[in-house]
Amino acid sequence: MINRRKALFQIACATLAASAASLAHADNKGKKVPPGQIKRQGNGAAKAIPPGQAKKWVRGDVLPADLKYDDILDLSGWKLKPPGAGNKYIKVDNEIYEIAKDTGKVVDAIGIVGDWLK
Repeated sequence: MINRRKALFQIACATLAASAASLAHADNKGKKVPPGQIKRQGNGAAKAIPPGQAKKWVRGDVLPADLKYDDILDLSGWKLKPPGAGNKYIKVDNEIYEIAKDTGKVVDAIGIVGDWLK
């Protein structure tokens, strides 16, 4: 009787360990994001980003054609270096981006407007 209990206990432990390992594997790839945070793909893994810290667009994104933004032409009031050749700075809501003039592709997500004012 004791050997049978021991065998059943070992089988139960092995089954539990196998299911825990599969859950841990699934948890790394399909992890749920807490409420109030967004899921952003980066470096092959999903990352939760707190609200207010997430940029709407990241490097390589192409901005929608109907997006309303303001060009930043006069850099004297900003702590910004001149944009690269063929690029320009824009302000979308409270964010600053450097984009390619011809394609609208985001070259760099600079940051929040208040951080870059002189």
